[in-house]
Amino acid sequence: MLDGIRDPQLTLRPYTYSGDKINPAPNFGFAWNPKSGGGWMGKLLGPKTVFRGSYGINYYDEGLNTISNRVSNNPGTTQAISLIPGMPGFQPGGLSLTSAIPAPAANPSSFTFPLPQRLFTFLRALNTTQPALRTPYVQNWSFGMQREVGHGMVVEARYVGNKSTHLWHAYSLNETNIFENGFLQEFRSAQRNLAINAANGVPNNFANRSLPGQSPLPVLEAAFGARGSQAALPSGSGFTSGGFLDNLALGNAGAMANTMAVSNIYYCRLVGNTFSPCTDLGYNAPGPYPINLFRPNPFVTGLTLLDDNSYSTYHGLQIEFRKAFGHGLTLNANYTWSKTLADLFNLDDQSAADNYFTLRNRDLDKGPTPFDLRHVFQGYWTYELPFGKNKAFLKSGGVLDRIAGGWKLSAIHRLHSGAVYRLTGGRSTFNNLADSGVILNGLSVSQLQDMMRSHRPGPNRNAYSADASLIGVGGRSNPQYLRSPSTPGEFGQIFYMYGTPLVINDLALEKVVPITERVSFSFQIEALNAFNHPVLSVGTTNIDSTAFGQTTGTIVGPRNLQIRARLDW
Repeated sequence: MLDGIRDPQLTLRPYTYSGDKINPAPNFGFAWNPKSGGGWMGKLLGPKTVFRGSYGINYYDEGLNTISNRVSNNPGTTQAISLIPGMPGFQPGGLSLTSAIPAPAANPSSFTFPLPQRLFTFLRALNTTQPALRTPYVQNWSFGMQREVGHGMVVEARYVGNKSTHLWHAYSLNETNIFENGFLQEFRSAQRNLAINAANGVPNNFANRSLPGQSPLPVLEAAFGARGSQAALPSGSGFTSGGFLDNLALGNAGAMANTMAVSNIYYCRLVGNTFSPCTDLGYNAPGPYPINLFRPNPFVTGLTLLDDNSYSTYHGLQIEFRKAFGHGLTLNANYTWSKTLADLFNLDDQSAADNYFTLRNRDLDKGPTPFDLRHVFQGYWTYELPFGKNKAFLKSGGVLDRIAGGWKLSAIHRLHSGAVYRLTGGRSTFNNLADSGVILNGLSVSQLQDMMRSHRPGPNRNAYSADASLIGVGGRSNPQYLRSPSTPGEFGQIFYMYGTPLVINDLALEKVVPITERVSFSFQIEALNAFNHPVLSVGTTNIDSTAFGQTTGTIVGPRNLQIRARLDW
């Protein structure tokens, strides 16, 4: 942010952030074995019931990658040699193949701090860290009951919760503004001018031709027009630009404003030599607009802050059954119902980078995390077949024991609901930071969820993870049900969908053959995904893509057999 500073500087700080050394982390818990009395309560609890509970606070380190990936990308550590349109001697359309190459610019010219930010305008992004960055911590709590239900068998039910505070979060502060500066209204006027021109035989032109119903476009006229010694832009870069025509057709007011904000050929015509980087580019007359017309800090293309203002919550009900080894069988099975919420939808970026939909309303980002699995069942067991020496059958030893004895079956079963993802519309109707969502027509969210789990063969040896009725002309979504938002200045709906439930059954069969007292040979066959139930990954989630709903990947592949042999001594 500029805070009125006309010539902001890059300084060299000895520390990225101040120390955070006072982090009390209490942990306590209890276990209670109630005395059994008479009546139904005594029968329910019995002498083998235990209640447990705990509460604790734990701090953790985010890791140096989060910091290094931010500060190492800042300008001032390397020198950039560049030549971009709009620099002195390099006007758009002003050079031919026989022209001499203009002198490039070197940024910075020397490594002496502080460095003016204007040296990097239109070239580089800045990254910074909250100076008072705090250490993240997690409050965790649990309460559960364990009950023995038979010899060597236990059932346990518990509630587990946690809340993470001061999670590190890197996000952009340079949100392009289309509201207070009047650009949104001008964008709508440009759309109207375009339609009126087309109706009067002048298609693909959104200039104000003074036809009935048309309006002046002061911002765009200044961005495309002459400024001092700088000539007006050609029509193909202005009122008939294909990129701007697409923005108007799609309602991408945020995208169009962002082009104005980051491109020197437009921005410098708006602000002129009141902005020192534009003076450096040869602009010698003031423009009609302030330098913060579109962005809080126009000196840099991007401005990312690493902050500690994010959070997450987890609530889960866990039920577990355990059977100790007996009669050749051991078994553990558990089920969890849970819900995880946060304002950081980041799956694997080690920089904790995730832009807010808009800094105007950070509550829009509260939703499921990428790790939110509502239902999870896991079970694993091992069973020694009752044949051979010291077993129930064929226990005489000798040759029969060598053949029938020492066999062991085992399995791992995993079932869980699908992973969460977001549908996107591929539009920038609001700002430059986030996708503007989607519009749902004629369907409930639950109906859409069911239709997004309908797998079928697709073209080019891929598959669809969306119902055929959701696919429209050209491979994009069917606008009868799903369409991209087109109203400038508004978000569509933000939908969190859940992918295909995961079902995996892994089986193994092992044979152990004793050779001597200390030497044995084992042979094992493992069948991963034994029942050959591959699970397709989620298809393309951008409904404006020509490959919407199409996928070529799998979360779980087809059956895989592995054979192992081992000699132990």
